[in-house]
Amino acid sequence: MKSLVLLGAPALVVAALALPAAPASATTSAACADADLVYREKSEFPDTPRGRLDHMMQDSKIEQAVLCLVNTERTVRGLQPVKRYIGLRGRPVALRSATTKQVLAAVRIRWWGTVAQVGDCTPLKSDPSRCDVHINPETGTDPAARAKAAGYCRTGTSWAVGENAYLGWGRAFVTPRAAVTWWMGSPPHRATILTPGYTEMYTRAAYGSADPSVSATPAMTYVQMFGRCS
Repeated sequence: MKSLVLLGAPALVVAALALPAAPASATTSAACADADLVYREKSEFPDTPRGRLDHMMQDSKIEQAVLCLVNTERTVRGLQPVKRYIGLRGRPVALRSATTKQVLAAVRIRWWGTVAQVGDCTPLKSDPSRCDVHINPETGTDPAARAKAAGYCRTGTSWAVGENAYLGWGRAFVTPRAAVTWWMGSPPHRATILTPGYTEMYTRAAYGSADPSVSATPAMTYVQMFGRCS
């Protein structure tokens, strides 16, 4: 489900949690580096400077693979590609910070389940038996609040953010391609990815499940955030 909430000048677009599946989309044939990367735990790398670096670099590889896959979907439809800014002068990466904190909280708190399982969460409006994955139960914040807290578009007059979430488990469903392919097969997530006005996007993934009912491994939790600021 997608909901649209107008907050004065800002607009917030939120899409619901995704679960593993594999509908067809342009991502299945996109030539993007690391699109089929399966995240490996730290223990699988040598305890050396190079091993530690290779482990950490997985995060960047996943983010860039998702960016490539998303831009494949956008550009084949005549939409401008979104960008990923890395600390460029005058361009704070507030959305990246907000996305990182959200995905780390998700695998730590594990509230992406049912209200009966989790207890302390905001029920999803379309299904009160399930928790709203976009509202952090510790802070009570939604994507717009998290973006503002991180300093997004602090001096702008008009802005919007959109968030997608995905949880996959099993080697076939934890890759960047699996996440983007599922999003593109889900109308609300697809609408967020193909929103024309977005100019930037950040995706962060964390090893582990944000749903307390999922114990299968490997499991990966993804949070993706889009934004525009003017």
